[in-house]
Amino acid sequence: LFIFGAALATSAYPKPQKASAAAPSKLLAQTDRIPGKWEIETPQDFPPLKTAMKRAVPGNLVYGLYTWGDEYLRFRDDIKKVGWPSIRIAGPFRDPVMAALAQDEMTTMVTVGNWLLDPARGTDRTDYASDDAFIDDYVEKVDAFVSRYGPRGSFFKEHPELPKRPIVDIELWNEPNFQYMVPPDGRPWAEMEAEREELYAKVLPATYAATKKKHPRINMVGFGCGGMSGGDMRFIQHVHGLDRAVAKSYDTLSTHPYVRPAAPEASSVQSWGSYSIARSLDAIRNTLDQYRRGDAPVWYTEIGWPILKEDGGHYPTTRPNECVPPLFQAAYVCRTYALALRLGVERVHIMYVTDADRFNAGFFDKGSKEWRPAAKAVQTMISIMPNPKLTGSISDGKDGYYAYTYLADEQAGSRKENRVTMAWNLTGPKSVRFKGLPKKVVVTDMLGTTQTLPTQSGRLSVEIGPFPIYIKSAP
Repeated sequence: LFIFGAALATSAYPKPQKASAAAPSKLLAQTDRIPGKWEIETPQDFPPLKTAMKRAVPGNLVYGLYTWGDEYLRFRDDIKKVGWPSIRIAGPFRDPVMAALAQDEMTTMVTVGNWLLDPARGTDRTDYASDDAFIDDYVEKVDAFVSRYGPRGSFFKEHPELPKRPIVDIELWNEPNFQYMVPPDGRPWAEMEAEREELYAKVLPATYAATKKKHPRINMVGFGCGGMSGGDMRFIQHVHGLDRAVAKSYDTLSTHPYVRPAAPEASSVQSWGSYSIARSLDAIRNTLDQYRRGDAPVWYTEIGWPILKEDGGHYPTTRPNECVPPLFQAAYVCRTYALALRLGVERVHIMYVTDADRFNAGFFDKGSKEWRPAAKAVQTMISIMPNPKLTGSISDGKDGYYAYTYLADEQAGSRKENRVTMAWNLTGPKSVRFKGLPKKVVVTDMLGTTQTLPTQSGRLSVEIGPFPIYIKSAP
């Protein structure tokens, strides 16, 4: 069943709707002005709930951020205040960045792409005489990087005073299905895509084999595909089909499931059809099953929602139809983290610490460093659920209504003070009655405003909407 959402203007902040009698009046008012063209998918292509609850890594690592090294140094204090424990770094990587990440005890993945190559020799495949020459240079540079910053790397031997937090997670190239590895040259898109697939089917096995032989502790993250318009599904399937060695040449698979401006749970409507995060992941997992890699962890190493310049974005708006109001940016980021837990996706790195690449999706203003609602919303979510474990579903997306139960901190046991309900409604305000609650609860909106409320025989009616709320036992 598909329920179609109309295209709406995304300029300025949404106008809050008047709160219903059931809703706590102090909390952020919900809205029914949902941006973009989208469809609700019912049911969603979710894995079985029991499967999603059996995750293999600490839940806090789902809270991730994408930045370059220099921006990490500039926004370091703000990043720590928000509470992100997981960082994706791309771009030039220097000793001061490694020192800061180690001191902050960050779990860090580094994307080793064209920035790694020697500019005197080239920055992408077109600068080399052959595929072999390109691959040989890339493999050599990856080895040099890991030998410096990886386990047993020279950097930590030179700096014994630092916490030993070597780079273990390496992502092999950024969006090789787009322009970064083989730039466009005027040929038809299908022809360019086929060349990129053939090249990556060589790059991945060669780099994996050489790196793992010398550095066996490295977690090799493969693909890093651009996912706009579902391009990641096609690229992953085609590259696997080109060489059987591909399926044995990554430890983790990564992709970038952009659906902007649609919500993370919705299906993005395009002129040619539609696609969604859950449906795309289901197709990717089917490909992995086909090549006996259904065991591979999946990470979302880039995703985000830009805002308009008139709403505070740094760059002039070139694609207003892809933008969302700042409150929706905040809601979609938090809901993406929650969706990832439901999908069994272990890490999510949101694009970007500040506006970059003419993409106004930053958490902090590029000039003033002022916090946007998205930064406050993530800080709120992490403070309430610092190491979440999904424990159940109250509503698994029926008609756009989502409500899940968690342990706020997996290490703290199942006592009532450690239980959290997170709820939202994709389409707008909705009054929901929760049951089985303690005598008194704290309801928190996504920006951290709280209200303590009594329940009636463990029941409480609350207004939910696109901006998620959290319900916990009162102290």
